[in-house]
Amino acid sequence: MRILFLNQYFPPDPAPTGVLLRQLGCALEAAGHTVDFVAARQDYHAGQGKGGRLKREIKALATLLWDGLFRPRADVVISASSPPCLLFVATLVALRHRARSLHWIMDLYPEIALALGEVPPGFLYRTVARLMGWCYKICEKVIVLDRDMADCLRPYGVEAEIIPPWIFEEDPQPLEPAIPPHAQWTWIYSGNLGRGHEWKTLLEAQSLLEEQDSNVRLLFQGGGPQWNAARQHAIELGLKHCEFHPYVEREALRESLLRCHCCVVTQLPAVKGMLWPSKLGLLLTLPRPLLWVGPRDGSTARQLRARPFTGTFAPGQAVEIAAWLLALSRQAPQFDIAALCNARAQRTDALVAWQRLVFSCNTK
Repeated sequence: MRILFLNQYFPPDPAPTGVLLRQLGCALEAAGHTVDFVAARQDYHAGQGKGGRLKREIKALATLLWDGLFRPRADVVISASSPPCLLFVATLVALRHRARSLHWIMDLYPEIALALGEVPPGFLYRTVARLMGWCYKICEKVIVLDRDMADCLRPYGVEAEIIPPWIFEEDPQPLEPAIPPHAQWTWIYSGNLGRGHEWKTLLEAQSLLEEQDSNVRLLFQGGGPQWNAARQHAIELGLKHCEFHPYVEREALRESLLRCHCCVVTQLPAVKGMLWPSKLGLLLTLPRPLLWVGPRDGSTARQLRARPFTGTFAPGQAVEIAAWLLALSRQAPQFDIAALCNARAQRTDALVAWQRLVFSCNTK
């Protein structure tokens, strides 16, 4: 079969969605299929936190539509959800090719836009929601990342297939470089600080820690739409041990995380089931304590509560987070390596599930 992938970004761009789809494409190609990739020819990091987002995404959709329509005829079109409403473009491309459509939801639009107050619950939202509902029904299969996301799709009458994202590093086995002797105890938020991520609670917890004269540092590493607001709020709080560093190269990311004592993942409760923080996948494979600040009643929090040296807190629980971090900084936990996620096995299972879906398209 000939399989056409549509996404805003593909490698060498480092966007996680593009890396995952490229690896899926390589696995399908190794299984004997012909694969093709259509991207928007934009730069992921260059667009983070800058204005003109709507214009950039409309241009991306137009590029993807034009290039997708005139690619060699495909049997299956696989699309992700960046930029928003890419499924509509993918549906038009699939109809033009008389191909089956598989849609992998990474971010659920327009629901996220409504939850974050980016669009009002009026005519525009209802129109886009109806359009997406029509596209879902045309899809051969809709794939989601977890149970919460599957539940969000039920109002559309969609029974989604759950395939969790995998760790996309070539060598996912955890390395263990020593934390430099006498290094300041550091907790780190690494990656995109998007509109769906919580950050004020982190800064408030760091402020409480500094009031107790603790030798604890909070490090933000990355970028994103909320980056400048977080940095400005840190200044307003007068934080002395809070640093903001740019993205690191993908090859250096694992080592940069292992130089820290605790890693952080956050999500606003309002977007539960509408996105899955991609940074979590890598962190589950690292022998480091993990802090989750987000909805405590969701599938992610339930998964994390079974992991040793992991704290799950709701946004606003700065006092509790500060106490947890302070206690953690005063001990030397012996992390249970056996409790880490088996990244290689997880990736194999996910790719096998995807190959089964694609094969089923060829037998109908």
